[in-house]
Order: sequence, then structure tokens, then C-alpha cells
Amino acid sequence: MQCPLPIAEIVCEILRTGLLRIRVLSDADRCALEADHLHNLPGLLADYKPELLEYYWRVERACFIERSTPEEAAGFEALWKSLAGHVDSGKNAVVASMK
Repeated sequence: MQCPLPIAEIVCEILRTGLLRIRVLSDADRCALEADHLHNLPGLLADYKPELLEYYWRVERACFIERSTPEEAAGFEALWKSLAGHVDSGKNAVVASMK
């Protein structure tokens, strides 16, 4: 299933932000953490399932926050805030797109 456009736009911006951050980092461990946070998002875009969005939100995002300082996570806060409403309504988005 194609990722709903509002979700895809946010996910693409999360990927862009993370990749730019990796590009300027000199700490290999921090680069690995950033990459771990992002690595499943292309699959979410390519074959959207609400469960994948839910997994990103509840597991990958949460792990990133847990392993980051507040300053390190702050760069994603506005994007996560935009994505938050879609996570709760992700299953409804699938049903609506099938009509």
C-alpha cells in the first residue's frame, strides 16, 4: 500500500534531517544511533502498513530518545509532533484510503 501523503512528507523530512545529521557527525557511535533510528523508514514509505508506523513510533523513536540527550532529540521534536496525530489515526488512514 502507498504511504498516505501527509505521513510520507513527514517521514521524508525525518530521513532528510537524520541523514544531514549523520553527514556532519564525527562520532561513529552517534552515527550508528542516528542510522538505527532511520533505517526502517524507507520500508515504511515503500510498503506502508499502520503497524510499521506504530513500530517506528513506539520502538525506534522511543529508543532514539532514550539513548539521546534532550538536545540531540530536539531536532526531531517538531516532526514527531506533526507525526503524532497520524500514529493514533494510522489504522483509520488505511481504511479511508481503501474506499
